[in-house]
Formats: sequence, structure tokens, C-alpha cells
Amino acid sequence: MGLSSLEIKHFRNLQSVLIEPDAGLNLIIGENAAGKTSLLESIFYLSYGRSFRNSQIRHLVSYESDFFRLICNLNDNSTRIGLERNLKEQTIRINRQTVSRISELSTLLPVLVLHPDSHQLISSGPENRRQFMDWGVFHVEHQFIDSWKSYKKALSQRNAALRMQQSDKLCSLWNMELIEHAKIIETHRLNYLGEIQKIITVLANDLFPEHCIEMAYKRGWPEDVEYENYLLANLARDKDKGFTQSGPHRADIKITIDGKSAQSSISRGQQKKLVTLLKIAQLSFFSKSSDRRCILLFDDLPAELDKENQNKIMSILSKLNIQLFITAIESNQIDCDYWGKHKVFHVEHGCVSEVFR
Repeated sequence: MGLSSLEIKHFRNLQSVLIEPDAGLNLIIGENAAGKTSLLESIFYLSYGRSFRNSQIRHLVSYESDFFRLICNLNDNSTRIGLERNLKEQTIRINRQTVSRISELSTLLPVLVLHPDSHQLISSGPENRRQFMDWGVFHVEHQFIDSWKSYKKALSQRNAALRMQQSDKLCSLWNMELIEHAKIIETHRLNYLGEIQKIITVLANDLFPEHCIEMAYKRGWPEDVEYENYLLANLARDKDKGFTQSGPHRADIKITIDGKSAQSSISRGQQKKLVTLLKIAQLSFFSKSSDRRCILLFDDLPAELDKENQNKIMSILSKLNIQLFITAIESNQIDCDYWGKHKVFHVEHGCVSEVFR
């Protein structure tokens, strides 16, 4: 839906901020360490209930305070989200009603982020790639979250039985529930990646010309074996380890360029550009599949990509139904002409003010 207003209290070095963002492009400028990334981080926190930089709450709360508060109004003119966090607990309210599930925030406020460490989507382990995939599935397939929760609950119960070295019969009691929801999860993931692959093929013409980029789903157990049979055949190994070693929770995405692994065959800079392409593909499919507006947070675009690729990306993003928050040191580093109407905010020593042009 996007933000119509954002209020920040005691979040990192942002003591008291109130802004009314543009529904499209918002350029956040200021010197390094002024608080630009913290502003993006506060928006991310309102969607995920956590930071994309540091998970320790004491680093998020301003040093002279013992809590932070984030409040936003959405562009639908009827939804208000409030989140307050101290060192011990977190309170979330939607339209003044207390809620306990972070998924309610994520549903109302879909947010994606690109930042200097985003290359880890490719360079690190499979957890980041599963999160990438499941963010998209969560927002387009409403059945997915229920199946995922049921699968995780059954997995937890089976793992507890394995750790306690209970009998094979007791350890296997949860197999059928795992199998049932694994099929649903796998189907949704495969369908989603198929749609994303189509968009990537088109976008690659601009960002990776003359290269073939492909994604393949690795489901978390061998392709030539049914999950039921694999669980039974590996029960002894699972009991020895004390946890279930196969299933959707062990899935991965194999990303290749011209048939070679993107993890090892391209530079760090190329990995960053590839991650940008992947996230844009997600945004594009989200825009086609939902009447809601997704928010993209892009931290320090000028430092991440050269001018030619910056302009290509700004042109592509301007055609999507998104709200964009993008940071730079100076406004002339970003070509905003593709967007036309936009707002510029200046951050200095933790204070944020709109720049009227």
C-alpha cells in the first residue's frame, strides 16, 4: 500500500522524525553516518519486526532512551501501524488493536530491501535464498503461510522425538503431516520460481545482455526419491543427528549464468547487479499479482552500481507500481527524471527535513 506518513522516535540516531513520503519516489540524501540507512531500517522494521542490519535491540534503541517507537499511516487512508520496542518486549498495534503475529505487518506493508550486503543472497548459504523465495510465495499464495506453519510445527515435534531417542514408531508419527505440507510448499515454490524466471529472462536483456540467467529449485531431498521413502530410509541418520535432515526447510535455489554457478563464476559487483535484477523481478511479479503497492528500500545505489546500470534500474523501477526510498549523499547522484514528481529528504545529525525544490 505504501506509506503516507512515518513517525520515528529514538530509533538509532533518529530522535524525532515525522515525514510524509511521496507515493512514488523518495530520495534520502545526506552525509555518511547521518542516519539515511536508519530511516530505511525503520521502514523495514515496521514490516518484518526486525532489522536488516543488526538484530541486537540495544543497538537500535537510542543511547539516551530505553525504547523506540515507529508509527506509520498507509496510503489507503484507513490503516495505522504502531510498533514500540524496549529492551525486553515488543508491542504491535494495527488501528489501535494489539496483534501478536508479525505476518500481519508483512501482509499490510510488503517491503523489499537492497543494501551493500545484499550480494549474500548469492554468495552465502541457502537460508537467504529460501527467504527470498518464500517472501514472494507468502505475498501471492495465501495458503502457503498456513502450510508452512503446519510443516514447521510437525518438524519441531519430530525433531523433539529424535533428540529424545524415542522409538522409530513415535519418531515417524509426524511423517505424514510433513509429507502433506511439503507437497503444498513445493508446488507453490515451483510455480513462483517459474513466474520469476520468465521476468528475469526479459530483464536480463537490459542488465545482463547476451547472458542466460536461470534458477533451479533444489527441494531438500533427492529428486529421484519420494519424500515419504526418504524419511523412512534415513530415520536412523536423523536420530543420530537429532534433527530432520531433509525437507522444504533444507531447500535451495541454484542460480546460474550461462550454465555456471553465480556463486563462484562472477565478481562481487556482478553479484550485486544480479541480486538487484532478482529483487526487481519479485517487484514486477508482485505488481502484476496484487493491487497493493510494495515498498522498495534501496540503500546507496550510487555506491553499488555504475551510472549506466543505475539509469537502467531507475527506468525499470519507474514503470512498476511501487513506492521507492533510495539513499545517496547528494541529489545529483540519482537521475529522478524517469519518475517526474518525487520528494527529497535531507538527513543531518539524525534530523530529517524535506527539501522543497
